[in-house]
Amino acid sequence: MKDEKIRKAPTRRSFLASTTGLGLILATGTAPAFIREAGASKMRKVTFMLPWLFVGGHAFEFVAQKQGWKKRGLDVAITRGYGSGAACKTISAGKAMFGEASYGVMVNTVSKGLDVVAIGAKLQRSPIAISCRSDSGIKTVKDLEGKRLVQAAASGDTVMLPGFVRAAGIDGSKVNQIIVHPSKLISTVVNKQAECTGSYYVSNAATLEQKTPSVHFMYADFGLQTLDLGLITRSDMIKKDPDLVQAMVDGAMEGLKLQILDSGAALDIMIAAKPELKTRERSLLLTQAGNTNALCLGPAVKDHGLGHMLPDDQTRTRDVVIKYMEAKNVPPVDKLFDNRFAGNIKMSAAEWDKAVATNAKYNPGKA
Repeated sequence: MKDEKIRKAPTRRSFLASTTGLGLILATGTAPAFIREAGASKMRKVTFMLPWLFVGGHAFEFVAQKQGWKKRGLDVAITRGYGSGAACKTISAGKAMFGEASYGVMVNTVSKGLDVVAIGAKLQRSPIAISCRSDSGIKTVKDLEGKRLVQAAASGDTVMLPGFVRAAGIDGSKVNQIIVHPSKLISTVVNKQAECTGSYYVSNAATLEQKTPSVHFMYADFGLQTLDLGLITRSDMIKKDPDLVQAMVDGAMEGLKLQILDSGAALDIMIAAKPELKTRERSLLLTQAGNTNALCLGPAVKDHGLGHMLPDDQTRTRDVVIKYMEAKNVPPVDKLFDNRFAGNIKMSAAEWDKAVATNAKYNPGKA
């Protein structure tokens, strides 16, 4: 009717002119829908580099790409990696904005002048290992002497091998190390051109086990226990755009939570994004995800949320790199790890119990 007043939705100008509306934003940190959605049609493009191939344990990043990052206004392009060292170099050079890498490798690269910072751990336990065919006769770590070990040049297991052999008490000069392209690691061992491969328990160790009975030597079991695979970026990104860093960490950890609680659902999202994975054995992809999940769980996650990095674990990671990799000029812990962005995504007590029970069969044992 003509005499009725038509209530109009507030405009940006009228809302922000209202002290009540402005107070709401300041008090809650949440803008009304029309402000949150402003610019949503223009997603911010972000580049993200993995440390390795598209394996099951990276399903969470594709969940984040579709859900967590997307709802935060981010259009994230995910590219495969060629080892943690390569990921650190790429991000330090500004050729990718964010990525995932082994934190032991990251600390070592920072000591050599690269600019990368840890912003949220995926793995609370190190996945780095040496994996060998069971029919090679290798039963103990001492049996590696005199055997052939294939490794990729920039991989974390390669970079940390000198520390591993010292910690394990074996003669590294008696291990016949052969550097091959990452794509040749598994086939070289399966074809019996080598007995062992440097591996990550979350990826190629699972692949080898799928093809032939294997024995795995976890670096963590010999004292090289570190925070490991996790999110990294440049220090100037943190200074210039902390909101973007926060969005990337929160989105990723939301994805990781789904992967931990329901690997199958997370894997479906990854396969939809990377249809070529349909040709991979689903059981292998699920094993890779399960192995990853088992190493994600720890006191830091239970008590403080996903991605959190306990101070003692940060210090131990730095100390392992200095002691076993003989890294020099290593910056202090607060220059290597920035814990401000992690821990917002948590699991309830019931979710924690489910996570532990669901992934128990993938646990390689305590370090």
